Amino acid sequence: MTDMVFDSSSLISLATNNLFDKLGELKSRFDGKFFITESVKKEILDNPIHSNKFKLEAIMMSELLQQNVLKLFANLDMEKKAMQLLEICNNIYSSNGNPLKILDKAEVESLVLAITLNAVYIVDERTMRLLVEDPKKLSLLLERKFDAQIKIDGKNLAAFKSEIRNVQILRSAEIMVVAFELGLFKQYETKYLANPRKEILEGILWGLRLRGCAISTEEIADVIRLEGFR
Repeated sequence: MTDMVFDSSSLISLATNNLFDKLGELKSRFDGKFFITESVKKEILDNPIHSNKFKLEAIMMSELLQQNVLKLFANLDMEKKAMQLLEICNNIYSSNGNPLKILDKAEVESLVLAITLNAVYIVDERTMRLLVEDPKKLSLLLERKFDAQIKIDGKNLAAFKSEIRNVQILRSAEIMVVAFELGLFKQYETKYLANPRKEILEGILWGLRLRGCAISTEEIADVIRLEGFR
């Protein structure tokens, strides 16, 4: 299995669904490393550890780093490249002549690291995924969000595309489906469930959807069907 780079959004989805233990179990099954950047560490550990609201999730995150489930990757050259790419990203779309800030440093820094390592980028935020996979669809969503015409800067979009090359993006939902297929949720197949495996899979996907992962109802239905359930 290839290396993975996790953005804050995917880790928050896993934390709020109490799935960090499954991430550790997955890591033990594969040779690939799980990385985070310095900016992600600040977002999900350094800053929230001082907040009563998010302290528990930050403590859980610190355990993943302590156990080397996640590894911190810090590189000044990479940070510099991330800031340059961030400037491009936040000048792709504009409304009434004003550029729209659509991404933050941690998201783009993680993207740059994934590109650098030829790793899979795990991100649950819809904006980043659509910018990489379908920038025109993102433009339509921004028009609905701001109720205004959105202009795309073709030069900046081309510059962005030239940087990202063939980066592969997955969500927390996809990696937890892998965990499900590997039998890592088998202990929950109790007599109290009419169709244990289907209900567990539905629980995983809907839990992630309702707590941060941008996966649609239709996509959930497709996963259920592809896994052989009706």
